[in-house]
Amino acid sequence: MNPSASTSEVKVPRILVVDDMPDNLFLMNGLFEDRYEVVQAPSGQEALKIVMSANPPDMVLLDIMMPDMDGYEVLRRIRQHTPTANIPVIFLTALATQQDERLGMDLGAVDYLTKPVDPEMVVQRVEAHVRATAHARRIELLSEKLARHLAPEDWQALFHGAELEAIGFEQKVHTVLFAEAGDLRVWNDRERDSFTAEVEWLATRHNGRVDRYIDGAAAVFFDQPGPCVRMAMDLQRSANELHLRMGIHTGICDIGTFRSGREVRYTLIGPETGLAAQVAATAATGSIAVSPETYALVKDEVQADSAGCLVMEEFHDSDLAQVCLTPAPAQGGPALSTFAGLGRL
Repeated sequence: MNPSASTSEVKVPRILVVDDMPDNLFLMNGLFEDRYEVVQAPSGQEALKIVMSANPPDMVLLDIMMPDMDGYEVLRRIRQHTPTANIPVIFLTALATQQDERLGMDLGAVDYLTKPVDPEMVVQRVEAHVRATAHARRIELLSEKLARHLAPEDWQALFHGAELEAIGFEQKVHTVLFAEAGDLRVWNDRERDSFTAEVEWLATRHNGRVDRYIDGAAAVFFDQPGPCVRMAMDLQRSANELHLRMGIHTGICDIGTFRSGREVRYTLIGPETGLAAQVAATAATGSIAVSPETYALVKDEVQADSAGCLVMEEFHDSDLAQVCLTPAPAQGGPALSTFAGLGRL
């Protein structure tokens, strides 16, 4: 994914409508164009090209009776292709017998609606399936991520017990800070504990939320980019001995919330942590790479608050990072942290 994609809007589901009748395509477009990104295909062959493309739909509304390839065969091919096998397909057809519906559902359709359609019912059914599919995908991503971090009994209780109903998700624009060791050496226990403590303390100070479920690094996400950049600069100054490199990226984040004991926990489940990590990989040890999206939002703040910081706009040909900030190490004076064991103590 290109980090240069727009960060101003929540992602909209992409719906493919497949029908050989222009009037039906026009009707479906009118029903859904204000809710989703609607893509149309007048034949089964065209539908498969879109489904198998690099930008597949999130859902397919599929007619059955079409001249070149019927909807049953289209669905068979979708289900046989591993990358598309889980795309939800709703049949929307004039075939109204129980035998037709049974065949469609046996092939793996999630719903079967008959023409002539009740527009309000079609909208309600499609929206319900869109919500259910999105939630199921997020649960799956969260489950895969937490399986690496929770004890087996805790993971089992969360995803196969009463706590499952308490899992929630939020999707909005956040700025993500990703910090990792920038050299080849492995941190000892003291350095790792100090790094974790400093990240926690500075995140609290700058109103960020720490994602505690990251392997070998730290991720913190913020409602606004300014505090994120300021935390990164403070962390780089105070933890200079750890030779960190950091990346900052702003984008639409999927955030999972769940209970661990009596505490509510947060973790990023979308691609934004990975994108921030890619930005960090462009930074030199001791520096902070900032993506174009973030820098466009904080440029004035950075220029006004860059005392003792080397600012290099050296990534003009990169989609990943636009500037590199290198704060000077903290020297003398009061401690930056009250307990982390880093910087000026």
